[in-house]
Amino acid sequence: MNNLELATLKRYCDKYGLDYYEIDNSLTFWENKKHLRALVRMLSRSLDAFELARYKALQEQYMDEHFLSYYVMCQMAGETASAEVGEPYQHRFSLEAYINGKSMGRNHKIIQKATA
Repeated sequence: MNNLELATLKRYCDKYGLDYYEIDNSLTFWENKKHLRALVRMLSRSLDAFELARYKALQEQYMDEHFLSYYVMCQMAGETASAEVGEPYQHRFSLEAYINGKSMGRNHKIIQKATA
């Protein structure tokens, strides 16, 4: 191997975080490149599995610690639609109706007498 090929392989090692000792001077450039590519593929597969497990654990930890803020964010985005909650509760008492005289409760009669 000449110096240009060696420098190219070292740059490849730097790019993917490999050690220079993986370069074998007794092999050709293309054989070394094939070996380094195999190492990169092997490392990327193992790192992907490791990273996925790590991200899943972080997501579970976040959900355990911040469930209320996550719920509020989803509510603001309109992403929560639960069948368990059901229809919105309609209050029977209306202050506006009470003031306008539509309520026939005991207090309404007292207010009518006081305003008459």
